[in-house]
This record gives sequence, structure tokens and C-alpha cells, in this order.
Amino acid sequence: MSPPVSEARSDTLEGRVATLRARGDHSAATAAILRELGPGLCGYLIAVLRDENDAQDVLADVAVHVLTALPRFRGDSTVKTWTYRIAWRTAMRHRHDPGRRRAIELRSSLAEKLAAEARQSTAIYRRTTTLAWLERIRAELTPADQSLLTLRLDRDMSWGEVAQVMGVGSTAVAVAGLRKRYERIKDRLRKAAERDGVITG
Repeated sequence: MSPPVSEARSDTLEGRVATLRARGDHSAATAAILRELGPGLCGYLIAVLRDENDAQDVLADVAVHVLTALPRFRGDSTVKTWTYRIAWRTAMRHRHDPGRRRAIELRSSLAEKLAAEARQSTAIYRRTTTLAWLERIRAELTPADQSLLTLRLDRDMSWGEVAQVMGVGSTAVAVAGLRKRYERIKDRLRKAAERDGVITG
């Protein structure tokens, strides 16, 4: 659970968001979240959805979801974990019904602006031969495996945070299952890298 406003450090995302929420300024709190997490979220959505345009659309929806859900945020997880959970669920809804009209009509100028900022500041990660190879191999993974690999490897989330984002529960059994799955994914990538000469065995 997030610490109370009085205990949260103001120089952390948790502290800034807690302070802004205490003032009732959910727009500024959303801005703080997306400015800090936006580039990583954008990269995560590209990895999960495998399409940059879809990722950008979903990121805008995520911004609106964060803005509208912040008043109900209970602090049962970190702001980062909570936001990535929203991103995962929004991405999965998009995958299951990509042609649907967005349920969210808010599309506020704030959400659009913040999503645009996040897209612009996203690190360009597909420039070297090795990264291009890795992107191609990772594209063969299922969305759930993409999510697991990205959250754990690229976003350095704890196993408990990964479990929360992916909605599998945070029991020891659930976490153990994610760990095994993660090791299988890494082994598959390692074998593919050896096969393609990216690394030597």
C-alpha cells in the first residue's frame, strides 16, 4: 500500500502523485504519471501489441483511464504497477476488439497531449542489428509472454508487481508459475540467439 501523503517523499512519483491527489488535482497527477512512465508504457504497448499505431492509440486510452480512475486509486500497489495494470488491460481489450469504437469518449486534450509527449520521448530502440533481431524474435511471442518479458526484463518490475499487472494474483504459486514461464521464455530466446549466431553457445 502506498504511504500516506505525509510519509511519501515529494521527490518520488508516489510522493508527487499523493500530494496532487490530496489537493484534488487529478489532471496534474495524471500528467506527473505519464511524464515519468509514458516512454516506458509506450515501449511496453508496442511490445505487447506489435504495432506502433495501435500502441499509440491504446496509450491515449490509458491516459484517459488513468485520469478517470485516479480518484478511486486506493494505493494497494505502487502508482507504476497500477498504471501498467491499466495499460495491460486496455491493450488486451484492444486486441480482442480492435475495430470497436472506443468506449472512452473523453479523449480530453490533456490525455491526448500527454500521450503525444510520451510517444515523442519514447527511446528509439530498433536501430542496431542485434536489437532488430531481438524485436523480430520477440514478435513471435504471445502477448502474455511479451508482457511478462517486458515487465520483468525491460521495466525491472518485481515478481509481485508483474503478477499484479498481469492479474494472476500475487500468491507464491502464481509467482512461481510466472518465474517458470519467464525462464522458459529466456531459454527460448537464448536458443534462437545461438541458432542465428547472435551469441555463441
